[in-house]
Amino acid sequence: MTNVKYYIDIVVCSVLFTVLLVCYNGLWNLALYPMSDDASINIAYCFMISPASGIAFSLGGLSLFEVFCTVPDSKWKSIAELVLWSLLTILLNSYTAYLISPELIGVWVFLIGVTIINIYWYVKLLSVLNKSKKVRKIWKALGFEKNETPDKQGVEDVNVTTSNLSKTRELAYRTLRQIGCKPEDTEEGRIKFDYQGVTFLMEAVNGCLFVNLIWPWCHSFSKFDIDEFARVRQVVNEVNMQGTMSVFYTVADSDDVALHIKKHFLLVPQILQIEEYLKTILDVFFRTARTLDLEIEKGQTAKV
Repeated sequence: MTNVKYYIDIVVCSVLFTVLLVCYNGLWNLALYPMSDDASINIAYCFMISPASGIAFSLGGLSLFEVFCTVPDSKWKSIAELVLWSLLTILLNSYTAYLISPELIGVWVFLIGVTIINIYWYVKLLSVLNKSKKVRKIWKALGFEKNETPDKQGVEDVNVTTSNLSKTRELAYRTLRQIGCKPEDTEEGRIKFDYQGVTFLMEAVNGCLFVNLIWPWCHSFSKFDIDEFARVRQVVNEVNMQGTMSVFYTVADSDDVALHIKKHFLLVPQILQIEEYLKTILDVFFRTARTLDLEIEKGQTAKV
């Protein structure tokens, strides 16, 4: 129903503008040519193309310019401009009536009617343009519309984002259960779960759309093995440069050096097939671990 009314308003505005052009054309022709007692001749003036027609069409163009100058502004500024343009229209029409004949009451009455139609057309077209998303987008692209209020869809998007920010940890628990895991909290506040025989740790915090997933102790060796340390450091650097996972090492209290694999990724409800998404990321962990083992083993073989 709203769309139908919108298009009806467009038709009404178009008809009113055409009527205004015809009326102004006739008035300016009356200013150049003497009025006749025959009403049909005076009506013919309205449709006659003459030098005065240029003035009439210029007034029509000015009216369009007036409305388009008013569209991008705030509500009260638009109203103020609309009042000013209406006063200008009244002055121009009064001057037109004076040029035709200051003594003819009929001309003044006709000008008053045209003025009312013109002001109504201002208001009607301004309302249509404000409802038109396409026109508003054009104005925004041209840089005129700087203080646009977010529409309903934008408000909904903000609400969705706010909701996501408060439920990341709950989403992580739900997704892990959906892929067959049994997540549980650790003392450090992480989420611990087993997947395909490997224990993973996830850092998921409400208020953040990203989570950290860690495979701790995917490989270890003695820190006193200098050659092994050198080989592992080279492999870790190569994997970090070529892959999407981050591999790092820490020195444990047992004098062992432990390798860990880490991934920082987005986790939001809008992700399609989120269970498969998480499985794919976990599979990359296993591929990265195999790459580490193979490259480290190659280094050991090369040494022998």
